[in-house]
Amino acid sequence: NSDAGISAVAFHPGKNMAVSSSFGCNFKVWVQSLALQSSDGKSQSGWRCQSVGSYKKKPMTAAAFSGDGSVLAVAAESVITLWDPDNNALVGVIAEALSPITKLSFAGDSAYLMSLSQSSKPQVAVWNVSNLSMQWSYTLFAEAACCSSSKSEFAVLSLLSCPEGGAPAEQDGIILIFDAENSKPVSSWSVKKAKGGSIAFVKDGPSFDANTDDTRGGEASLLVYVNGSHEYVIFDPLKNEEPQISKSTRKNIQTDEPAPIGYASIYGELPKLELKKEVSDIPFIPSDRPWETIFTGSSHALPPLTKLCSVFLASLLEKRPVTDE
Repeated sequence: NSDAGISAVAFHPGKNMAVSSSFGCNFKVWVQSLALQSSDGKSQSGWRCQSVGSYKKKPMTAAAFSGDGSVLAVAAESVITLWDPDNNALVGVIAEALSPITKLSFAGDSAYLMSLSQSSKPQVAVWNVSNLSMQWSYTLFAEAACCSSSKSEFAVLSLLSCPEGGAPAEQDGIILIFDAENSKPVSSWSVKKAKGGSIAFVKDGPSFDANTDDTRGGEASLLVYVNGSHEYVIFDPLKNEEPQISKSTRKNIQTDEPAPIGYASIYGELPKLELKKEVSDIPFIPSDRPWETIFTGSSHALPPLTKLCSVFLASLLEKRPVTDE
């Protein structure tokens, strides 16, 4: 987009189209190009920019496609703009939020749009795209938010006050489940280490719970929560049941002996040799004139270093008589 950096990327739900918003006051709609024949004869495919849009030279901070892909919502700081992604035409503008919007997401196939602001004036708001008005809003210090892809429900991870003397990384939180039409939470879950955490809806399936009969038509019904320590849990947010999967990203240390590698894998382990120190039985007899014979002989037959240094230094300090001529 520009040197200012990309603020968000969203993909069209029905075709190979994507949008990237930029802090450089514009957004770009991308489409996948057809396979091209390169010079070496190989077919290649890529993405090309189909259109560029902007709104009053404001930074574009978030973007999202509607459930059917017919509407593209782009946040120009605190203003939500609605576009036709195919024709790059502005079709509507919704009233401003309290502060710049950091996340946009449509609640399933409904006409409700959820916006999240995380500045000094935090806000979680639901907008009705059909009449370009606000449905309801809350003032919440939200760490993350996500919407279901099938129903008009969404989840918000809100931070609680940090305990006295506790580290910010240990700040707990609460996950609130809302229906877009009603401001009253459908359910709530208390979680640990919410600071730096995230949430997302996933599709229910046999790999998560083989005994579950209610799969909601195979659409998204389970919620994934990842805390600040990179541990995650998958659970049904609308049922009062224990989480189905709880894992940590830390790998378990294997207690088994590692398989042989390198030389040992081909020829086997080498036998362990016990080295015995050979001590010479030859007694050491100092010479009357050690400076003449101190360095003679083989290197392995030299006297020990303790005796060698003392005798050598003594030879240097030996007083010699001076003869008168």
